[in-house]
Amino acid sequence: MKPMPNHASYRLQSGYPALSRDCPKSRAKSRGFMIYNALSFQLVWWSSVLWLNLSLVLTIPLLMLHFILLIGLGKRQCYRLDWILILKLAPIGMVIDALLMVFGVFEFAVFPWWLICLWLHFILSLHYSLAFMRHLPLFLQAIIGGVFGCLSYVAGAHMSAVTFPLALSVTCIVLATIWSLLFPLLLRLTHSNRVMIFKTLLCACQTVFNPGTDRRL
Repeated sequence: MKPMPNHASYRLQSGYPALSRDCPKSRAKSRGFMIYNALSFQLVWWSSVLWLNLSLVLTIPLLMLHFILLIGLGKRQCYRLDWILILKLAPIGMVIDALLMVFGVFEFAVFPWWLICLWLHFILSLHYSLAFMRHLPLFLQAIIGGVFGCLSYVAGAHMSAVTFPLALSVTCIVLATIWSLLFPLLLRLTHSNRVMIFKTLLCACQTVFNPGTDRRL
């Protein structure tokens, strides 16, 4: 019978659990990178709502620069984990925004490619500059998500990046409700050893990696 690997070696072979624990420790040594991540996301948000799809000429290179900097800082584990996170978690937000468009909560003059790139940057910010929020109580995460998630869309509407066909009060209630649930969920998934993906919003989360089993991403 082939001997089972010890826990440490299994974590390294399986990938995600080792990365999710080791990467934050190495990040703590690079405050400059954390500051860069925060400033970069602000630049991405403002350019996206002001320039819409034209902002991609800036936001896509900034996304690539994020990974180039990780390699330059010797954080190859973070490099791999960040790609896993944006590919697994960013579609959750994209699906939610798509459903809000389908149900008439949002309207865009042209297809918002900028919004897709904005979601990629947002997931990375949850893993870096916003990572401290995972230590907050759950109810506080929900309040922060509901308030600021809603306000970000309202600000975008005032800058003509998006249109609200429904009454502003109704739209705010919908967005605040969604983001009070979505923000704590994304924080948990971003800093968890268990990556989950939503097949649809009406289906339960399916675990695609579970520490201690022989399943792979």
